[in-house]
Amino acid sequence: MEFRSSCLLLLVCFTIIILTDNKGAAIPTCCLSVLRRIPKRVLRSVRTYEVQDTSGHCEIKALILHFKGKKICAHPKLERFLKKMLKHKPKKP
Repeated sequence: MEFRSSCLLLLVCFTIIILTDNKGAAIPTCCLSVLRRIPKRVLRSVRTYEVQDTSGHCEIKALILHFKGKKICAHPKLERFLKKMLKHKPKKP
């Protein structure tokens, strides 16, 4: 009887840990390829971007460009251009 209650308690604790651990449950979305040429009109509509590094779960370096509810994977060399463009982009009120 004691063994059963110990197993049940262990199962409940394990279930709680699994359900409360959001980081482990998330599946990373990685860029599998990058675009080297992106039209300037598309780059001008970029709102934010994030850097995908190879040190995590992903296999290639990339820039994930966010615009109008969409994402594009771009070559990391575009980061310098994006920084300049976002710096000079007028803020919307």
